[in-house]
Amino acid sequence: MDVLADALTAIGAVLLPVAAVLLFEELTLGGLVRLLLARQAGARKVEEPRNRKGDRTCWH
Repeated sequence: MDVLADALTAIGAVLLPVAAVLLFEELTLGGLVRLLLARQAGARKVEEPRNRKGDRTCWH
């Protein structure tokens, strides 16, 4: 039983830093990539032509 407890302690000691590094990477680089690749609001928005009253123009 002590061998099992020691094995779980060793596995936990190895996996904890790996999990911490992955979490740190996801929070920093994942957020930066999402921020840089996010479409900026209104940058490519094509607005329909309108007449003087604000109604849409008829094209036919």
